[in-house]
Amino acid sequence: MAMMPRTRIFMGVVAAAVLTLAGTTAYNVAESGARDNTVAWWVPDWDYEKATGLVREFEQQHPGLTVELVQTTGDTVANRTSVALDSGNAPDVITESLSRVRSYAGKGQLASVSDLYGPSMPAGDFAPGLVDSLTFDGGTYAVPYRWATNALIYNPRLFAAAGIDSPPRTWADFERDAKRLTRGDVVGTAWPMQGDPNDLTLRFLDFAVSGGTEITDGAPRFTEASAEAALKLVGGSIREGWAGKSSFELDNTGIRELFLQGRVAMYPAGVFDVDTAVDQGAPVATALLPGPDGPGTAQGVGWGYLIPKAARHQEAARQLVGFLARPENMAELTVTFPARTSASTDAKLTTAERRPYAEQLARHSVPAPNDPRWTAAVQTVHDTIQEVALGRTTPAEGAARVQRLVTR
Repeated sequence: MAMMPRTRIFMGVVAAAVLTLAGTTAYNVAESGARDNTVAWWVPDWDYEKATGLVREFEQQHPGLTVELVQTTGDTVANRTSVALDSGNAPDVITESLSRVRSYAGKGQLASVSDLYGPSMPAGDFAPGLVDSLTFDGGTYAVPYRWATNALIYNPRLFAAAGIDSPPRTWADFERDAKRLTRGDVVGTAWPMQGDPNDLTLRFLDFAVSGGTEITDGAPRFTEASAEAALKLVGGSIREGWAGKSSFELDNTGIRELFLQGRVAMYPAGVFDVDTAVDQGAPVATALLPGPDGPGTAQGVGWGYLIPKAARHQEAARQLVGFLARPENMAELTVTFPARTSASTDAKLTTAERRPYAEQLARHSVPAPNDPRWTAAVQTVHDTIQEVALGRTTPAEGAARVQRLVTR
C-alpha cells in the first residue's frame, strides 16, 4: 500500500535508522528527536499494512504531524523494546505485549497514560479487569487495543460419529467425551508440550483459575486443590491415554495440523486456529471452555500501546495513541478481538465460530498474569506439567511445587 509522501517507513536494515545494542537491532531516534513534528511508532509486522492506512488518516487529521513507522516482529519486539528503554533511546509509541508492561513500568521506563482515559475512552468500555491490570503505582501504563483468549475448538463430525451431540460443559464432560473420541488414529485432545512454554502453562492456568486460583496484582495465587486439578486434566490426561502421547512432540502448530487432519477431536486454542480451519474447509465448531461445573474461566492476553518516559514527543504520542484507540480504528487493526467492547460489532468479529470467543472474553475471562515473577516461573511450571504427564511426579506433588514456586 502506497504511503503519503511525508510518511516515512523505516525498516530494520536501513543503516541511518538503526543501531546495534547488545546484539539487538534498535531504532535510532536521535534524528527524529530533532524534528518536533515527527512521531516514531514501532508496530509489529502483522499490523504493518493496516497501520499504514491508519497513519495516512491520522496525518490528514493532524497536518502538523508526521508518523515514522518502524516494523518489528513478535520474535524481536521484546528484546528491542528492552534495549531501547534501558538506553533511553526510545521511540514515541511502541506496540507491545501487555504481559511485559508491569516489568517496564516497574523500572520507571513508561509514561503514565491515565489522562487518556475519560469520556471519549472510558475504562469501563474495555474488557473486564483489563485497565485495572495495567494500573499500579498511581498510573495506568498502556492502552490496550488487541485482546484474545482460548476457547474450545472441536470437530463436529467426529463428535457425531462418537454419538456425542454437544460440546462438553464441565471437566467431567470433557474427560468422558475425550475418552469416547479416542479410538483408532483419533485422540480426544492434545496439549502443546513442545514449543513456547507459555502455550502449555496458559492452558494449565486456565484450568487452575477455573478451579479457584486467583490472579492478584498480576500474579497467580494458587491453591493446592486448584493446581492439582489442573495438573490432573493436562498431565494426567496424557498419562491415562485420553490425550495423545504425541503431545510430547507437539507445539501449537502441530496440534492444529492434526486437528485439520481429523486426528485430534477437540482442544483449547485461540481464534487463529479456528480461522485456519474455516479457510481450509475443515469441520470446526467452537464452545466455551469447560469448567468444574459449567463454563470455565480463560485468561485474556493481548497487545497495547506504550509511551516511553524517554519519548521525545509526549503530546504528539498521546494524540496518536488516542486516535488508534478509537473503536473503529481498534476494530480495523486487530485480527483477534478489540480491547474495547464498543469496537466488537464489526462483521468479521461476529461469525458463528467467533461468538463463543466473544462470550468467553466478555463473561468468563480475566487478564493473564503480568508480574515478572510469574514470567520467571513459567519454565519450571511447564517442566512440572511434563513430569506429571510422564508419571514421574503426582499431581499432588506437582501442585505443592507450583504453589511454593509462585508464592515464595
